[in-house]
Amino acid sequence: MLGSVQPAGQVGRSSVVPGDGSGREAAMKRRGWVAALTLVLAIGAPGAAEPWLHVRVVDGDGADAEQVSVNLPLSVVEALLPAIHSEGLDGGRVRWAGGEELDGAELRDVLAALADSPDGNFVTVRDGEQSVRVAKERGLLLVHADDDGERVRVRLPLVVVEAMLVGGGDEIDLVAGLRALAEHGGGDLVSVDGDGSRVRVWIDSSETGDEP
Repeated sequence: MLGSVQPAGQVGRSSVVPGDGSGREAAMKRRGWVAALTLVLAIGAPGAAEPWLHVRVVDGDGADAEQVSVNLPLSVVEALLPAIHSEGLDGGRVRWAGGEELDGAELRDVLAALADSPDGNFVTVRDGEQSVRVAKERGLLLVHADDDGERVRVRLPLVVVEAMLVGGGDEIDLVAGLRALAEHGGGDLVSVDGDGSRVRVWIDSSETGDEP
């Protein structure tokens, strides 16, 4: 029994016999496990930060103001939309309500013309305290509307708008729009201020969407 005790400094060496290849085999196995673990971590860990959709609704001012906050990954919103079936929204699609003035095909033609045109103001209307401005700027469709103290700002990448109208008919594909939005990056989408209420919808890589 005592003959099996190894001298100090040689513990663990008896399993490796020079020339039999077992040491190299063990090293290769260790490298294989390290490579496999690295692959699993690379698949499981996020690469670029996932875009998040944030919605803030604030009603009132000061300490008594009521606030609603929504923070969701765009991937979750994309997965949820097809499951919603309600009036005006079915399977992630809504019907364009342009009526007889502008149907879906005509709207697509207008957007195609906008995409090919240079930056500039396309529509400007001013009537007393009301004003509306529609413009294209650096690939963005901008809509600014002011009416008796209420201020509305809409900022959408044209590629997102085009993606929502790829299908036929008068349907707007919100899921396709979200996918294009996730690829395009962040920024404000909609903001509304007026009558003591504020609404903001935006995209960024933060889970909480902390505002300044």
